[in-house]
Amino acid sequence: MLTVNTETQGNTQVISVNGRVDGFTAPQLDEALQNAIKAKHYKLVVDLSDTTFMSSAGMRALLSARLAVQDKNGDLRLAGASDYLLDSLKLVGLDKLFKIFPTRDAAATSF
Repeated sequence: MLTVNTETQGNTQVISVNGRVDGFTAPQLDEALQNAIKAKHYKLVVDLSDTTFMSSAGMRALLSARLAVQDKNGDLRLAGASDYLLDSLKLVGLDKLFKIFPTRDAAATSF
């Protein structure tokens, strides 16, 4: 099961992801990210502190959203990833593409 919540923190849109992001649930994450972009939020933070797993489908959603906001001179930053999730991101090289912060507050204030 996956829950995705969106809220505004300052001039940043924070998307909190709670649960497993897999091939079945990744469209929920993708929809939340794309909705934020359609609403002209180009400074995005994805809070992964309650994310227990992320498949390649979830990583594709993150990467797609990052490319979309960078086209608008924005950025997508990650926050709160567990060591397990960080290892997964490093394994596929996404740690070199995303700025990753220990907390959502640190990520939100980094813009």
